[in-house]
Amino acid sequence: MPQIPYINIHKHGPGQSEDEVAVRSIFSQDIPQAVGNYKGQLSIGTHPWHLDPNNIEAQLALVEKFSGHESVIAIGEIGLDRKTPAPLELQKEAFVGQLDIAVRLNKPVIIHCVKAYPEIISILKSTQFSGNVIFHGYDQNRQIAEQLIENGFCLSFGRALLNEKSNASKLFAKIPDDRFFLETDEADIDIRKIYERAAILKNRDVEEVKKIVYDNFNDCFNLKSAS
Repeated sequence: MPQIPYINIHKHGPGQSEDEVAVRSIFSQDIPQAVGNYKGQLSIGTHPWHLDPNNIEAQLALVEKFSGHESVIAIGEIGLDRKTPAPLELQKEAFVGQLDIAVRLNKPVIIHCVKAYPEIISILKSTQFSGNVIFHGYDQNRQIAEQLIENGFCLSFGRALLNEKSNASKLFAKIPDDRFFLETDEADIDIRKIYERAAILKNRDVEEVKKIVYDNFNDCFNLKSAS
């Protein structure tokens, strides 16, 4: 039986080793160069940091145009961020537009959220979004985590797990096995370190954690094989 790979659900560069399957996140301005030229799995989307108030239609059109490519397995990262200059209403417009793309293509979404969990949950409910949802880089409190999980969403954990004082470290053991992913995002960290820390917190063997995330990956992304 082939060795189960380390699934890295969200990062901004290529995988670092042969035993890593990385979902590389591509911002809208880089989509035309990346899709079709990168040999790997991608998520694409218009990030709230990069919204152009004068050109939002063109940005969403790029996501629409390339999202059907076989290498694009998710829409993201998309979402809301109260710390970015873009008006919140504009962010909501872009977010809803990309949720619509995800629904039509039956692809999950990878969500970026900063101080806007109630708003994002409300939008997902009001639009009756039927796809799978992953909140990436989770490091909030247990109450928010429980609310997200109760709504059927998944959480992805990254470098915050390496800090024993972080919210992520404190609550990770309680996250249901079918509701978590692991990632490196922009951090220059080997994904294996994240898995090793996750295994310690879950009181599991690393290979067990790999199998859990591998199964979640296949289920969430409707894939027959993650390799």
